[in-house]
Amino acid sequence: MKTMLASAALLAGLGLSGLAHAHSPYMLPSTFDVSDRKVVTVQGSFTESFFTPEVVMKSDTYAVVGPDGVRKALTPTYLRELALVEAPIETAGTYRITTGQRAGRVGKATLVNGEWEFLEPGKAPAGAEVVDMQSITTADVYVTRGAPSTGALAPVGKGLEFQAITHPSDITTGQPAKFVVLYDGKPVAGQEVTLTAGGDRYADVKAAPVTVKSDAQGRFELKPERSGVYQVQARYRVAPAAAGQPGQSHTYSLTFESLR
Repeated sequence: MKTMLASAALLAGLGLSGLAHAHSPYMLPSTFDVSDRKVVTVQGSFTESFFTPEVVMKSDTYAVVGPDGVRKALTPTYLRELALVEAPIETAGTYRITTGQRAGRVGKATLVNGEWEFLEPGKAPAGAEVVDMQSITTADVYVTRGAPSTGALAPVGKGLEFQAITHPSDITTGQPAKFVVLYDGKPVAGQEVTLTAGGDRYADVKAAPVTVKSDAQGRFELKPERSGVYQVQARYRVAPAAAGQPGQSHTYSLTFESLR
């Protein structure tokens, strides 16, 4: 189940993301085309303005997935506003640099019109069933050395994620980029997905985030209208699996570059 969080302050405190008004997660590489190097540096952070880091994104599961599909752990360096990882780029192909699934804080939530909403402390509606809800955040980015490859694009099959149909290194300005939204490896129908452009600080007219919904097969399309770097994000909430267990609020984000 999906819904917007009620409080920006709660979002930031939980390590969750609010699409336009609270801190959202992202991974940003020093470059997307790594053909001329053997290592790429990637920052992980939460922000309200892409891509200006504000809150460091800590994770025990930072990793790089190589063109062969093999996953290798990365050791982050934590600063106050961001985390930095260096991923080795040893062979040609596409690499996924990821935070992995990182568990955030646990808040209180309740069902409102069939959707889970987080509650501000001490403000549960009278008679409402209140459950614990834990945030789970995953942020990914793809970089390519030489010709794009597909080994690193394989879905993890756990939690919320996007399966790229259009290769992330082949996204072209003004053309549709196609994805499938998955939860535990299965397509999610009717899922809201929001695309946000970076670099608005210097724009004469700021581009508003664009929200689309996945179809019955979990497919959705995005069309970047100008060249630049973008963050695309979704959130999916599930009820507790059993009494005494917390529910889960999954946030997934992908950063990509669009070129003409």
